[in-house]
Amino acid sequence: MTEGRDRFAWSLASSMMALVANCHKGSKGRALTANDFNPTLTKEERLKDAILITDENIELMRDEFRRTMEGKITLTPIKEEQEEDYGGTIGD
Repeated sequence: MTEGRDRFAWSLASSMMALVANCHKGSKGRALTANDFNPTLTKEERLKDAILITDENIELMRDEFRRTMEGKITLTPIKEEQEEDYGGTIGD
């Protein structure tokens, strides 16, 4: 149970660390994610959402980027649901 609580606390803290780091980084370099700062994750968990870029899929990515830039793809905004106030703090 304490491991789950620690992982939850670190997920919140690492999200804030990634936000601050991305706000203060220069224009060069990749955007950091919360997984980059979370010490409770294994290497496999950190790379779970990573996409390996190969010669086969680079053309697909380039085509999608071009279509997006030409306006052929319209992005729909995500409607944010109203957040509920639980009245507690982290660790309660």
